[in-house]
Amino acid sequence: MLASMMGRVAAALAAVALLVLIDVRTKSWAAAELRTRGPRTLVGGHLRLQYSENKGLAFGRLRDGARQSAIIGYSAVMSLALLGVLVHRLLRKRPAGFLLPAGCAALLAGTLGNLHDRLERGYVIDFIDVQRVDWPTFNVADVVITLGIALCLAGLVAAAVRHRRASASGLA
Repeated sequence: MLASMMGRVAAALAAVALLVLIDVRTKSWAAAELRTRGPRTLVGGHLRLQYSENKGLAFGRLRDGARQSAIIGYSAVMSLALLGVLVHRLLRKRPAGFLLPAGCAALLAGTLGNLHDRLERGYVIDFIDVQRVDWPTFNVADVVITLGIALCLAGLVAAAVRHRRASASGLA
């Protein structure tokens, strides 16, 4: 049983590492290619890859350089908290579904990807710009964070439905 639980933790951490690697590589590519050669338009003009530096938090907020240490500290604390929740959920004898641990893993990967940028560069590289939609430029880590939030919400809803069904049948 312990081997099974540790296997789940190892698989989740491998997925986190892979997502962070994809994020770091795509940002390095954006810095090398898009910053020097300019933006690229794809998907019939609906998607533009354009180098951008985000010195703030979500969507460029809190851009003040004096707050960078607070942003880094917040990201580090969130990463540790997410790691704790992920490991706790995966080490349960009876895992209560896949969605919440997958969501935590995605949130952890996205947070670590952007934290890596802040520590290495002092800003986050954004490069994905959806045209014809008023939305900020983003990166792979931001996509993974958004996916993680959706998975966590779905996991919480599924857990509430399971609990309600168990309560209705007298099993809770």
